[in-house]
Amino acid sequence: MEVFETLRDISGTSYQEETFVGQGETSALMLILNQVDAQAVLPSSLELAFTLPMPQADPILSLSSVISTYMHRARHTYSSLYSHLGQLEDIDVLSSFFDSTEDSAFAAVELTKLQELRETHGSSSDEYTHLVNDVRSFLERVVDAAELNLAILTFDSSSSSSFERRQAQPLQSQSPFPNPPAQQPIGSVSTCFTTLDICNNSTTSCSGRGQCVEASKAGRTCFICTCGVTKTGKGSKVKTERWAGQSCERKDVSGPFVLLTGTVIAMILLVVGSVTLLYSVGDQALPSILLATSVSVKKD
Repeated sequence: MEVFETLRDISGTSYQEETFVGQGETSALMLILNQVDAQAVLPSSLELAFTLPMPQADPILSLSSVISTYMHRARHTYSSLYSHLGQLEDIDVLSSFFDSTEDSAFAAVELTKLQELRETHGSSSDEYTHLVNDVRSFLERVVDAAELNLAILTFDSSSSSSFERRQAQPLQSQSPFPNPPAQQPIGSVSTCFTTLDICNNSTTSCSGRGQCVEASKAGRTCFICTCGVTKTGKGSKVKTERWAGQSCERKDVSGPFVLLTGTVIAMILLVVGSVTLLYSVGDQALPSILLATSVSVKKD
């Protein structure tokens, strides 16, 4: 998990590693929250799996990079995705997401709202207590759900002097695995989002290079990105670029590639055909009509 993977080598702490993303048809939920808030909302039935020590000089203010990493991996396994790096106002949004999906789904959320309410109004305020009760009730239902895997990551930001508000960063597809272009038939699209809002949030409105449109996959209605064309430059220096990918994040080079490949293949076939024809002729004598042909010279 990006910067945390190096801790396995330098840390002597024992931990238990379990498979999480890629378990088949079982849905999965990942929640990230501050350790202080976790003590207030986590049910007593949940047990600590492992801990990783962090240097005091580098306080952790967010684990949003973990969400990005798992979202890249989950795209190749789950049919429905939901991620939220900002302030999730209503925890019931997650319940609606999992209830509305028929196939396997994956959601990753960082609950920064708890920490902000606690630092702004105090841990005994009505606002903080109300949200704590909602999150605890939701987790109690999730723990009892056999069809849903739950993973909770907590971090300690006590060494930080202030809480820095984080804005959601657009998810980039730097995954080493290629994403199928949205222009392909809907049956070949790896992720089909359940609602228009989820599609816009998960793809950052198709990276601003397209729009989410309604489609059909496996007999159900969902939404995918339809990528468009962008033009840069002025006058005779206008450059047209076509985009493709799960969220229109990469350039579509399929057209120029097909044209170049077709031209090269045609030239190779032409050369091979010419050489084959000359080889088949060999030392065969030319027709007599060609041998007897002469050109008269005009004299003045």
